[in-house]
Amino acid sequence: MTPLVALALLAGSADTLVVGLLADPVSLDPHRATDLVSAAIVSNVCETLVRYRPAGSHPEAALATTWATNDGRNWTFTLREKVRFHDGTPLDADAVVANVEALRRERGFPGRAQRIGPLVVAVSLDKPSAALLATLSQPAYSLQSAAQLREVHATPVGTGPFRMVSAQPGRVELAANESYWGGPPRIAHLQFRKFPDEAALVAALLAGEVDVTGAIGQDRVAQLREAGEVTLDSQTGLNLAFLSLNNERAPLSDVRVRQALARAVDRDGLVAGILGHHGVPARNPLPPLLFGYGTHTKELILDRPAARRLLAQAGMPDGFETSLLTVDSPRSYLPSPLALARRLRDDLAQVGVRVKVTQAPNWSDYVARGSRGDYDMMTLGWQADTTDPNDFLSALLGSESIGGTNRSRYHSDAMDALLKRGRMAGDPGERLGVYREAQQLFQRDMPWIPLYHVSVFTAYRRSIHDLAPGPTGILRYDKAWRTP
Repeated sequence: MTPLVALALLAGSADTLVVGLLADPVSLDPHRATDLVSAAIVSNVCETLVRYRPAGSHPEAALATTWATNDGRNWTFTLREKVRFHDGTPLDADAVVANVEALRRERGFPGRAQRIGPLVVAVSLDKPSAALLATLSQPAYSLQSAAQLREVHATPVGTGPFRMVSAQPGRVELAANESYWGGPPRIAHLQFRKFPDEAALVAALLAGEVDVTGAIGQDRVAQLREAGEVTLDSQTGLNLAFLSLNNERAPLSDVRVRQALARAVDRDGLVAGILGHHGVPARNPLPPLLFGYGTHTKELILDRPAARRLLAQAGMPDGFETSLLTVDSPRSYLPSPLALARRLRDDLAQVGVRVKVTQAPNWSDYVARGSRGDYDMMTLGWQADTTDPNDFLSALLGSESIGGTNRSRYHSDAMDALLKRGRMAGDPGERLGVYREAQQLFQRDMPWIPLYHVSVFTAYRRSIHDLAPGPTGILRYDKAWRTP
């Protein structure tokens, strides 16, 4: 039996659902699952203390049923009863304490946890945080078995509706957790399968070899909308694509140069040519649907004369030479990374900036080079896991994230102070003012260049029911089922 025939039989089985991907997960260690593919898999195996509804902005119970705080710094969580990890160990206060300690080491979680009772945990933060629940709802803050925390290359052992069966390049297999506290899934087997390119993925979807995918580019929308056997869901994405600039490398360390590049990019052209008009130009470091979005900041319009004047003020009237790193690994917010790199190169050439485009071999190498600052410019994006702006802004602009997700290596004491105020403020009105001020500072410093916000598409066979696509692009399959 050939692999293609085997996949077709598997996809056609009533108890199996196949999810199509265009990239492998970077890490299946839940606390390192920060890319969209990794998070999509881990979210079906591991769970968080709290979660947000797909279209909501308020937390709801997950592994914690209740929580309380009087000062935003000291929190108490009561855990769900009779929940066990896939290895049989209980979800209890000791397991939560072990995970919080691991998150402190791995992700710099700013707090400690203490066992108060068998199912009661106290979390004490270094400083008050109004965004704690939003932070704890992210896939990378999922809880896993304490035994697995001691593994060097951890695979997820959680409490979720599916358990890990196998993981290899190109394919990850999950099986239903029949003892799941929320009731056993209706799908017995869940397979995440990588395809070599978008054309192959779409062909497999139309042939019934793939059941659902979120890895659909804008140029496939019309084709899929005409396919009677496929449903195409469209959401305004909580995402942002941007041109990252290494703030530690001259001449990009000069704010005038960064401002010049921001005015040299034709965002309307990118939305039309790269996204097929399925998106909107960006001007802020937040998506428009997130709380705190700055509605009064300036539009970043194409203004090449202004770009040339700024370069001349920086002592480079004839422009300069630089490089742009890219990778042939599409993401929902970067559906055509190579085409985007070429368009940016051509835009910048119009103001005298001579760009050499270089290509990383794969996504893992790409993000690793970005994290250690081994580049001049690169195209990146970010997908919000919640509607709270803190995790978006702190990840991309906070100096504590340099070496990780702050790949522009932007360091501003003023920005750090604003982000801390936003985390500590308990009043929503005060937080709103802080985040709008942070976006104004962003526009002055322009550490990286916002490009666009892309619509998020989820395509699935009409035989698949009870999916709940949301703007984060991460799906859970515990309620999904297939028409026989």
